Amino acid sequence: MLPARFHALRDRTLAAVDRAFAEPVRLSFFKDGALDPSRQAIEIEAVLRTGGGKETMVSGNRSDKDWRSRIAAQRGELHIDRAKYPSIVVRQGDKVKALARPGEPWSEVLAVEDRGLSRLVLQLGEV
Repeated sequence: MLPARFHALRDRTLAAVDRAFAEPVRLSFFKDGALDPSRQAIEIEAVLRTGGGKETMVSGNRSDKDWRSRIAAQRGELHIDRAKYPSIVVRQGDKVKALARPGEPWSEVLAVEDRGLSRLVLQLGEV
């Protein structure tokens, strides 16, 4: 397979973004709710974006006035450079620990977007 002409430029751009914004995280792998002994936890550097959580009615419907409880769902994304970490396989239910953030918070992998050419993108939720 021959790379497209833009791949070299894309790779340099990704490397520059990672130099500015990547931070250390630990990926811990789970199976059926328990640590998966066949996949060892690893520490990598990747771009972690959190925030933008929204307040949601417990019933799932903002217009449902019968419910009085709301929850704040903190969402995030982890962008992993596929060229730097080609062998990483992440699944829904795995966890990410933000090692450089106060309290080293954990997030759970809610979804994995693995169709992108340059990044493995993990959709994260609060633990």
